[in-house]
Amino acid sequence: MNNEIFAEEIKKTGFVLENSTAQILRKNGWTVISNKYYVDDSEEAVREIDLLAYRVRKVQHFDVFTVLIISCKKSEADAWALLSREANHKDPNSDWWPLHCWSNDKALQFQLSKEETPKRFHDSAQANGVNDALTLPDVEVFAFQQMNKISGKPQNQTAIYSAITSLMKAQAYELSALPKRKKAPCVYQFNLLSVLDTDLVRLMFKNDEIKPTSIYTEHFLTRYIINKKEIFSRIRFIRSNIFSKVLKDYDRLHTSNCKWFAIECDSFYRDIVKDWKKVESLELVFKSEIDLMIKWRLDHFFQKEVLIGDPSLFWSDSDKSLHIGFDTSDDVLSYLNVNDQIKGLVEKALRKIFRYEGPFVFTYDIPF
Repeated sequence: MNNEIFAEEIKKTGFVLENSTAQILRKNGWTVISNKYYVDDSEEAVREIDLLAYRVRKVQHFDVFTVLIISCKKSEADAWALLSREANHKDPNSDWWPLHCWSNDKALQFQLSKEETPKRFHDSAQANGVNDALTLPDVEVFAFQQMNKISGKPQNQTAIYSAITSLMKAQAYELSALPKRKKAPCVYQFNLLSVLDTDLVRLMFKNDEIKPTSIYTEHFLTRYIINKKEIFSRIRFIRSNIFSKVLKDYDRLHTSNCKWFAIECDSFYRDIVKDWKKVESLELVFKSEIDLMIKWRLDHFFQKEVLIGDPSLFWSDSDKSLHIGFDTSDDVLSYLNVNDQIKGLVEKALRKIFRYEGPFVFTYDIPF
């Protein structure tokens, strides 16, 4: 048996491409997970994604993960044709700045929930020197075909469709799985890449003409229904022979992510006690931090169980201080305001949860 034939034949598959892509990622400082399996709940099938790569850095109190989910495809016979037309960036039915992030940090969750956040994220990345990873597409890819390199005959779209759906479903799975896995404060930002070892052609439709152009990379903004919810995602097609060059921009994206999330976190805490929505997002965390230590001291001093309810925080312009409201009696409030131990513990909790170091008083809870 001639073992060399196996080595030669395996080169015709996509495994060589997958391995070389992984090696490029590792060489550039990315941690790589190969052939990760996940369960496709919608079809009750086990699927895999070729490569998952990430970079991570500690920023303030949380870790920033920049994640690349990568599909690798090779075709000796067929080129990948992307059927395109001029992009209408004012189309109200399209999302030109999709952002897929997850965080278990309350401050970052609040900032990410803002409607204008995706556009601000993209603008910041561009300002930080991210050139192509998040560029606004100048064309709209509306269809795709695998086409024979010799005859030009359309074949099908199986491999392209498989790459797109596997990337989007893998991203959806990771986003749903993170809350169960991650306990330490962190934030993840996801990017979907289709790396291909074949020719990539743009077929530009304009009026009655179709203009073919060989290209090396293209951004495809697509929508997909996952778990009965419409999802917009950016998928970037990249020829394998330029992947090393392209990867440098994702290095810059990670640097930009670390800077941007740090700024967003600082923005959340700036004058936080004057913004009731921000305060409300952290009130339960604050309650869990002070509840037991206050209750123990109150029960001990009054020699009975003292009920004070949940704390409500609100800023008073009249005395320029933070009011911590409780649903309780006059004598309990008086004790809270004179007990140095309780005040010291609450002061520490305010500094930890809200980054607040100003004056505060205990008062009656707001009734409405």
